[in-house]
Amino acid sequence: MRIEFMAQKSRYDEFEKEYLDAKAYLRRAKQFQNEGQIHSVVFNVASLALERYLVALCYLYDVEPFNHNYNCLMDSVEKIVDVPAKLNTEIRSLDEIFDICSIDNYFHGEPELSDMERIIIMCDAVDGLFDKKKIEAVREEGKEK
Repeated sequence: MRIEFMAQKSRYDEFEKEYLDAKAYLRRAKQFQNEGQIHSVVFNVASLALERYLVALCYLYDVEPFNHNYNCLMDSVEKIVDVPAKLNTEIRSLDEIFDICSIDNYFHGEPELSDMERIIIMCDAVDGLFDKKKIEAVREEGKEK
C-alpha cells in the first residue's frame, strides 16, 4: 500500500491569496458603487472583501480562522490585532444582516443602503489594521521556501 501526502501550503500562500482577493473585491465593490449598481450587490461584494481581509489577518499571524461568520472571525482577529472597539462592534453587527456562514443559525437578510456605506468604511478600516512590516516579513519568508 502506498500513501501519498499532498504538499502542505504555507501560510504565506494562504495570506497572499486572501489579502489580494480582499483588495480585488473591495475595488470591485467601490467600482459597482460608483457605477450606481444596486446597494445589495455592492454590499454583497464588499462583504466578501471584509471576510477575506479578516481571514488574511489570521493567516498573517498564523492563526486558524474557524468558521467564517463575522463573530467567529472577530474572535480570532481580536486575539492578534488591536481592533478599535467601534470597528469590532460594527463588524460583529453584520451577522444580524448576513449570517450565511453560521453553523447554527443560517440567515440571509436584505441590507439597507446605509449597510452598503458602512461595510465599505469597515473594509477600509480593516485594511488599515495590517502591519506593513509584518507583511514584508511574511513575504520574505515565503520567498525563501
